[in-house]
Amino acid sequence: MKRRAFLAGAVLVALGFFLRGPVLPRRAPKLPGGRPIRVEVLNGSTVAKAGLGLAEALRAKGFDVVTIDNADRSDYRETLVLDRVGEMSYAAAVARELGTEPSFLQKNPDLLLEVTVILGEDQAHAYVPVPGGAPR
Repeated sequence: MKRRAFLAGAVLVALGFFLRGPVLPRRAPKLPGGRPIRVEVLNGSTVAKAGLGLAEALRAKGFDVVTIDNADRSDYRETLVLDRVGEMSYAAAVARELGTEPSFLQKNPDLLLEVTVILGEDQAHAYVPVPGGAPR
């Protein structure tokens, strides 16, 4: 009886892979031409190195983090995701990884990137790097 249950389970798992395919980690969408979305990460919190941790997490998902810096101030309560080129789907892709919504359009063609993230206190502690380089 146990063997029959095991075989039935194995058949169901195999059927699931056949019909659905393997479950793969979600990767960032690409720009036209196949380039990754370019992101600027600014730490707007009081949590040291949180911007670095967020940058590492975004890179692991396939985004091209081109700048990591501190924001103009360190008292942002909420994380902001800014569309820099007028294509909200790019900001939405980054926001989805953070579990939030894109904040607003703030075009700046001089930046040569698509999205800016200002990391606020609401999410900063989730991205503190731990020894070994990965955020918590």
